[in-house]
Amino acid sequence: MKKFLSVLLAAVMMISCIAFAENILEADPEKVMTFNRKCPVTDWEGEWVLAAAYVGEDFADENGIEAKGLIAVPEKAVTMTVKAVMDGSATGSDAGVMVDQAAYIHTHVHDIEATLAFDASITEDAATLKLPWDGWDWTKDEEWTGWTEGGTYISKGVGKLSKVGAKDKSLYFCEVTGIESDEIADENMKYMGMNEDGQLIVCYSEDNMVKKDGDVAFAYIFVKAE
Repeated sequence: MKKFLSVLLAAVMMISCIAFAENILEADPEKVMTFNRKCPVTDWEGEWVLAAAYVGEDFADENGIEAKGLIAVPEKAVTMTVKAVMDGSATGSDAGVMVDQAAYIHTHVHDIEATLAFDASITEDAATLKLPWDGWDWTKDEEWTGWTEGGTYISKGVGKLSKVGAKDKSLYFCEVTGIESDEIADENMKYMGMNEDGQLIVCYSEDNMVKKDGDVAFAYIFVKAE
């Protein structure tokens, strides 16, 4: 009975992921690639499944890549586990890290750690992503009002990865999508953020995506596993 329920649950999850992928492929690419800059990083936590990939039109044209826009990917080609980890300052200092030297503001903050697993036909090695607290834009805004020394600040928006732990720093984008491109294979995934529909984006861009939206060159789009 337990084995039957496990198989049934896996089938339901697969159907759900396929439905999500179909919806994404029919969506407006510009909307999918627009980040929600008010979304807290604690919403990123959990298990994710790759639903689609993306190649920007300008990047594709410049590099002779025929595929562009939202691109279908094999089912369960990549899964990802994301954790929001309190920075070491939470135990090493009562005040927290200094997030604003000029104003001498200290606060406790989160780092993001992610582990990706790939289908065995792509690689048997897991990949890791690290996004430290200072990978976000710490410009003060109205949300800082009322914050005191030693409080906890939840980062929001898009963060810049500090490490891509994989033999292929593009996270095997060409193998997953079937696109042949040295230009993609030679680049490192660079940014991570959530869009307005709650899909998690891992991407490469030559623009500073931490500060504001720009042109995404290529990206993975993940949906929450259910």
